[in-house]
Amino acid sequence: METTSAFNLAVRLDNVAVITIDVPDEKMNTLKTEFGVQVRAMLRQIRENKAIRGLVFISAKPDNFIAGADINMIARAKSAQEAEDLARQGQQVMA
Repeated sequence: METTSAFNLAVRLDNVAVITIDVPDEKMNTLKTEFGVQVRAMLRQIRENKAIRGLVFISAKPDNFIAGADINMIARAKSAQEAEDLARQGQQVMA
């Protein structure tokens, strides 16, 4: 279906969608601002495909799933409001 730099969407033969996260060049998967757009696009594809029965998120990293938000991204926030907006964007992806 769709492959991005950090996410890969595949649909198994049993109609279960699998989104694999593998942030390139990082030992651990950390969430970045641009990932929200990518994941929302994949979730939209999944919702539009009525044959899909479920969704699983997995990590391609052998010893971790997601470490959390990229600390550098948070540190670049210029105000409390901007940091709050970043947090809200991340929460909306999974809502």
